[in-house]
Amino acid sequence: MRMNEFRRLAAKMDQHMQQLAAQGVNDAPAILHRMMGYAPELHRIWVGTTDDQLLALSHEFPGFYRYARIMEEAFAAERRKAARPYDGLAPLSEPHKQQGADLLTTAATLERGYQALLGRGHRQGVQPQVQEMDTLHQQWLSDLERFKNALQAQSAEPRALAYVNEAFGQIAERIKQLASR
Repeated sequence: MRMNEFRRLAAKMDQHMQQLAAQGVNDAPAILHRMMGYAPELHRIWVGTTDDQLLALSHEFPGFYRYARIMEEAFAAERRKAARPYDGLAPLSEPHKQQGADLLTTAATLERGYQALLGRGHRQGVQPQVQEMDTLHQQWLSDLERFKNALQAQSAEPRALAYVNEAFGQIAERIKQLASR
């Protein structure tokens, strides 16, 4: 991935962080919850840039920097825990991990897209974009259902399925609320 792609990803995260701040969402747990869809993209930046490039992105996009710091702190806190409810779960297969990451990325696209449409005001003036977002939303819901079915078919542990249902259920509800405004 080239630096231009990393800049584009960091800019998207920065923009979403600005939207959250404008909505009064400022505490770390709420930000983590609302920005979960950006985790795969943040990881790509984190492992694909040099320290100097990461520093440059952090200076250029303060919202990206804040999100990265919140994620880093949350990850460190999670590692320090003596036990976690997901300890002992078998890891997902690489294809399932990729499907989950793709679902998170699309969810972030949907949230960002619906937020942008809301910022424009009247839905009538942007009806083609609304229809495009609604189509993507329906596709995402279908993909999510296929993902869950694939995990069940692979005999994923019930706890793993419960985590998937909880995490994606919260995201799906947020997107549904945005789509209905």
